[in-house]
Amino acid sequence: MKTTLFFLLFAAVAHAGTFVPAPTLDYDPTPAALLQDCRDAQKRAASALAGLASLPQVSRTFDNTPWAFDRILAQLYEDTSSDQFMKHVSVSSAARSAGNDCETEIGKFYIDVYSREDLYKALKDYAAKGDALKDDYARLLEKQLLDFRRSGMELPSADRAQLTLMRKRLTELESQFSRNINESKDFALFTREEMDGAPEDFIARLEKVGDKYKVTLDYPDYFPFMDNVRVGASRKILDMKFNNRASLENVSLLDDILSLRKKAARIIGYPSHAAYILETRMAKDPATVKAFIDRLKKRLRPLAEDELVTLKALKVVFEGKDADPVFRAWDWRFYDNQLKRVRYSVDEQKIREYFPADHVTEQMLEVYQTLLGIKFRRVENASLWHPDVKLFSISEASGGEPFAYFYMDMFPREGKYKHAAAFDLIKGRALPDGTYRKPVSAIVANFDKPTAERPSLLTHDDVETYFHEFGHIMHQTLTRARFGRFSGSEVARDFVEGPSQMLENWVWDPTVLSSLSGHYKDHAQKLPKEMLDKMIAARNADSGLFNLRQLNFGSIDQLYHTSPPSDTTAAYAKTMKDVALIPMTEGTHPQASFGHLMSYDSGYYGYMWSKVYAQDMFSRFEAAGVMNPLVGMEYRRKILEVGASNDEMTELKSFLGREPKEDAFLKSIGLSAK
Repeated sequence: MKTTLFFLLFAAVAHAGTFVPAPTLDYDPTPAALLQDCRDAQKRAASALAGLASLPQVSRTFDNTPWAFDRILAQLYEDTSSDQFMKHVSVSSAARSAGNDCETEIGKFYIDVYSREDLYKALKDYAAKGDALKDDYARLLEKQLLDFRRSGMELPSADRAQLTLMRKRLTELESQFSRNINESKDFALFTREEMDGAPEDFIARLEKVGDKYKVTLDYPDYFPFMDNVRVGASRKILDMKFNNRASLENVSLLDDILSLRKKAARIIGYPSHAAYILETRMAKDPATVKAFIDRLKKRLRPLAEDELVTLKALKVVFEGKDADPVFRAWDWRFYDNQLKRVRYSVDEQKIREYFPADHVTEQMLEVYQTLLGIKFRRVENASLWHPDVKLFSISEASGGEPFAYFYMDMFPREGKYKHAAAFDLIKGRALPDGTYRKPVSAIVANFDKPTAERPSLLTHDDVETYFHEFGHIMHQTLTRARFGRFSGSEVARDFVEGPSQMLENWVWDPTVLSSLSGHYKDHAQKLPKEMLDKMIAARNADSGLFNLRQLNFGSIDQLYHTSPPSDTTAAYAKTMKDVALIPMTEGTHPQASFGHLMSYDSGYYGYMWSKVYAQDMFSRFEAAGVMNPLVGMEYRRKILEVGASNDEMTELKSFLGREPKEDAFLKSIGLSAK
């Protein structure tokens, strides 16, 4: 066991039926201890890999070669995931920096692993024996060999050496890009008059600096400000700062990253980084992605143009006939919010009062329990990295000991990860002693913090995000995959969002939505039916512009990774104007804070791609009832538990009982099936 192990899951030495204690976390590691822990784990993995490579060919079996390779890497992931996680959540700047360094080191370690001829030979030697492997056994060996080939192992040694150096440099640059976003601390100061329209509870929680208020660029500040402040000049100031986060460092970093990615892909024999990445995705190639994006753009553009005409007219109502005729980036959220108020009588501030975070959490867990046949329990007196964090166990609804755990870290703080995400900390997998490693995950978000006067209140968008990210948690923790390589959400990147996107639909069901609601002063007061009906009616009020915005991100991502432009800012501006229909603000550099370019490179299209499958899967629940536990359990068994053990299309067909269709997806975004 590691002497400074953060997650002390003693299942490594447990036997079937033995109770496994809840995970504990050293939430205040010294940077030196964190890095030492990270390096000790690498040494253990290196020693185990050396042992695997040294076996004579005649002795090779599936257990001591492909499966052993999988076990070693899964253990390395487990031993260092919490070290790397500190980069995102630690209250200590030094610990976050050490977590970033660990992430970089582990990235380089993996590059070295997949550059080793002896390990590649070991797998090929076993494959040459011709054992009749089936199902996930055959799939594991196939994927491992492909990983080595995609790392350039069929190249001449000189090219491999050059590729290794490039990839290690990329690891450093990508880690620094993400860190710069997380560590961004910019803000703006406004007088009360300059924030006209901002909710009183929002103003009340802002820090005062003299006679002005400090507004940060964190989501709980940025979104309500942009949604409600009537003063366009103030919205412009905050929008410019938001879209210039980390720009001094990250614009040039991105240029270097895109250049290196292109060179690395071409050394291996791919025409572009996108072609390299998409080979292992459901889409398979850039041409398919482009056709998908272009087809949707064509369908959505008329809808978006009509919405834009309406929003421009509303702008004239608010600002007069001398209003700027151009609809600006800082106009969109504000006038979209006003449209919902005017046309649908949807008041997001009133709606928030009915979604206190603690109540939503309690009711959301009830939904998942009923749907998936499980039971959540709060783990008291757990060792945590911050007082805001909570730990929960998961067990079968029928009883028994916990089989998984997850953390909740839901409120913003300095240096913390800026978005909402689910982090896979320990991968569920079969262990040599016959037990199953209990998976551990963490959901991290930046919801509105509670104050002395009121609890944390969520917008309906927040509730939808909550269901989405918790869907990832379920994918990660309900896994029964045999191998770490296929555990939980280790599916193709353009499918991984599907299970979570499907679960967003529950927050639009009237019965479920009512159960999730409860006024913060009296939870028995549910969201009034009139408000609920209007909110549901407004669901697709901005579907055209919203989905074009998503396609805009996907288009930029594909452009950067197929034909990297010499000026990423100009390319972003052109794509935004052509696709999103709303011009980028001059003087901003939104690509500098586009974190998905590091983790979802060539994959942002997947949010829309996977939604096709998400809505098709949801059609089964629509037919049987959204809280139908039989369909829920089938979804658990055929999608969540399987992970990547089967081909994703095979899983889909098994659950749907047919070939997937686009009809439900098109309907969900306000289009008719054609």
